[in-house]
Amino acid sequence: MTTATADAGLYGEIQAFYAHHMRLVDDGHIDAWGETFTHDATISNNANPRPAHGRDAIVAVIRRAHAELAARGVQHRHWMGMTTVEPIDEHTVRATSYALLMAVGKDRAPQIDRSTACVDEIVRTEGRWQIRDRRVRHDALPA
Repeated sequence: MTTATADAGLYGEIQAFYAHHMRLVDDGHIDAWGETFTHDATISNNANPRPAHGRDAIVAVIRRAHAELAARGVQHRHWMGMTTVEPIDEHTVRATSYALLMAVGKDRAPQIDRSTACVDEIVRTEGRWQIRDRRVRHDALPA
């Protein structure tokens, strides 16, 4: 399989984007996290047969999940790694990563809540990166 890979500068931009993106959601800044998606973004995964379409729907899903975790005294910490970045055109990349979600809470050891593979189509709009399409495959579930 031969694919174009990003140069170091572009790769660094996407790594910085992910660091900011995941810290926002982990720290509960859900509206700011939502701004890292295009208005027409889609998230799909093999744990839910219905993709979330549009930034508002995506934010609503994560807001509910964040509240449910908080009610249990748990919060997620995302770790993304083994990222590859493939330029699609001058304004679009495909980023593929492994993502671990750790469940952390007071007086408990961190636990891996889920292991996933994530493929994002990320576009540069008005000088900033935003996710247009996210596809998540939970490793513990059938593809």
